[in-house]
Amino acid sequence: ASAQEFIVSDGSANLYFWDRDTLAEKRSVKVTRLDGREQDQLNELEYMDGLVCCNIWYSDDIICVEPESGNSVREYDMSSLWP
Repeated sequence: ASAQEFIVSDGSANLYFWDRDTLAEKRSVKVTRLDGREQDQLNELEYMDGLVCCNIWYSDDIICVEPESGNSVREYDMSSLWP
């Protein structure tokens, strides 16, 4: 990902990279968890320290993926934040 791209999710297991100026899709990657499973329901994307962090819709999980491969490299279970 670069400053020239928007990173977009449609709720599937894909992340889409759009040209900042034309909004044309430049590429896409399939997101996989640490265990190799595809992950859909990607939501609330944040680009942080070279990774795309996504919360999983209706889940307490946040995963951070490499934008070039779509592979998860960090996974957080936030369920302990609930009372």
